Amino acid sequence: MFERLLFPVDFSEQSMRMFDCLLELKHLGTKEVVVCHVTPAGQDLTAEQRATLDDIERSLADAGIKATVSVRSGDAIQNVLDLAKGENVSLIAMASSGKGRAREFIVGSTSFGVLRSSTIPVLINKFNVTGEGDRTRVAAACRSIFRKALVPIDFSTCTDACMELLPQLSKLGLQEAVLFHVVESERAAIDDDVRFKRVLDEVMARLDGLRLKLTEQGCDASTHVHFGTVSYNILEASRELDATLIILGAHRKSLLREIALGGNSETVVRRSQVPLLIIPCER
Repeated sequence: MFERLLFPVDFSEQSMRMFDCLLELKHLGTKEVVVCHVTPAGQDLTAEQRATLDDIERSLADAGIKATVSVRSGDAIQNVLDLAKGENVSLIAMASSGKGRAREFIVGSTSFGVLRSSTIPVLINKFNVTGEGDRTRVAAACRSIFRKALVPIDFSTCTDACMELLPQLSKLGLQEAVLFHVVESERAAIDDDVRFKRVLDEVMARLDGLRLKLTEQGCDASTHVHFGTVSYNILEASRELDATLIILGAHRKSLLREIALGGNSETVVRRSQVPLLIIPCER
């Protein structure tokens, strides 16, 4: 499924933490990793950076994963996208940022640029940066990424894309998928008992139908519903349910503008404290 993936590295501590996570993806069928670094125009790799790339290549080989290293120069976003297409990878795996501010989860401009334009899934991991100035520490955040996935459902083509993906992930080690929907306040006022119950019953019936399909395909799935603001509730549910991953379906033509459930996707991506798997889908 994710046999061949692209790993952009910028040599930051966050980026190197993400490399540690790649070894966990071997159970997803990863057989080859294309390691990519993009230097600013006119700059070459330093001896230390070259040595780091050699260490990454050697570590992957020791883990039984073939490694290909590509060093490019120029615009980082475009080079990552071009390389992903040219190398025919099935997943881009990258750190949330190379320049995180203390005590915050930050998604940098390069990460967002790749997310907005990628036509293949993107796994973006989050790393907690603590400390001040040069004295910072990046906490590891890659243990059991695919243990429990929160899957926001909007009953669109993005839902279809996630439904196709989940049974495959289950066969490769995903332990549980939580199908999650937010009933927005505009759709049914909570103090209107009759209308709220009708909407909730409709949502639960549709979620149960999806759950049953997944169960029949061997995927351990459950359902969960919140009421209110979409982005807030996605983040709350990920904490409440102890999710280790959020899987978001995103419309390609408006990636990260009309993401699953129609919520404020930028808020979800920026503030999520767990990794995200972004799945591009058609309208």
